[in-house]
Amino acid sequence: MRTKTIYFATKALIVNEGKFLAVHKSNVNYDLYELPGGRLEFGETPEETLEREIKEELSIKLNPVKIIDTWTFISDDYQIVGVIYLCTIKEGKITLSEEHDKYKWLPLEKESSQYMHKVFNEKMCNWDFDNIIK
Repeated sequence: MRTKTIYFATKALIVNEGKFLAVHKSNVNYDLYELPGGRLEFGETPEETLEREIKEELSIKLNPVKIIDTWTFISDDYQIVGVIYLCTIKEGKITLSEEHDKYKWLPLEKESSQYMHKVFNEKMCNWDFDNIIK
């Protein structure tokens, strides 16, 4: 049996005025969104990964508040295991990299999960949004 690769990643639930930021990947044939973030590089802490990925993808700096959940994605060739941080914007104006073609601010409520990729939809359906942002 061939050993498959497992990656670690961080994602950001960026909140502002009762909404959270969702991003849409470029070059995909579905209209579902995901949380911004990405995979850890060797030698990085999860917080450094989050900071680097958000700067690369959105050109902003964040205030990570706390880890609110974990997530897993499994494909035929690899697996990604990650954490989701609750964050606020520290500074900057959102400018998307080529990795994403659009973004939207969605209400902090379970109904918003319908717009999210299944990895996040399944998690968000079980979140108590009122307690997450406290």
